[in-house]
Order: sequence, then C-alpha cells, then structure tokens
Amino acid sequence: MIYLPDTNVYSVFLRQKDERLFGHFNALLPSIVLSSVALMELEYGAAKSGLCVHRTRVDQLVAMLGGAIAFDANAAREAGRIRAYLARLRPNAQLIGPYDVLLAGHALSIGATLVTANRREFDRVPGLTVESWQTE
Repeated sequence: MIYLPDTNVYSVFLRQKDERLFGHFNALLPSIVLSSVALMELEYGAAKSGLCVHRTRVDQLVAMLGGAIAFDANAAREAGRIRAYLARLRPNAQLIGPYDVLLAGHALSIGATLVTANRREFDRVPGLTVESWQTE
C-alpha cells in the first residue's frame, strides 16, 4: 500500500508534536510518498518563514523519503475529473481547495491512500481512500 500525506500532515510531522503520527511514519516509512504538490507548499512555508530550521527540516524530509513524486499528466487528469464532479453537485456544489484537488488527483493516479486530518473535505472525492493518523 502507498500512503500520500497531505501538506498539513507533513507540517505536523515536521513540528514533531504528534506521537501517534510519528508512530505511523516510523512503521510505514517505505510506503510513504511525498507529492511534488505538497513539497511546493512546504517549500513556500519554509521560504516565507525565513528560518533556517524550517529549510533544514524540509530538506531532511525530502532526503528521508527519497525525493518527491512528480505531479504528472495522469494526476492532472484525475484532479480535473474530481473538480468537475464536485462542481456538478449543484445546487450544493462544495469544491475543495485547489491544492487539495491536486493532492487527491495525485493520490488516485498512483493508487495511494491519502492521509489527512481534513477527512471532511476529502471524503467527498469518489474512489479516494482516506485515512487520518493524527491524534484527534
């Protein structure tokens, strides 16, 4: 099984504040992947903060996971399909954030389980397997 955590999960992991999350990472590390979409968001956060410690933590995460998986044409196709599906749910259309759509599409395109603390948003995506590893 492949696990694709969203950016918020990685942010909590990098802050080293959640024992349960750490346990999942330690147990499942070979199966955890980093989306280039989540990496962009982490890079933005590190650059915005200007703190060397944030830059170092992102670099260490990328090294630990062996790099990031590129968002490709298959991921783009899935993300487009998801966004169109959610937009058609009128009059109650409930789109999800643009980066979340990309992450959901990426997870579907590689057959991964998306890991998030934001199940409410991702549970609306048909066919997407979602888990939460964080302390509730």
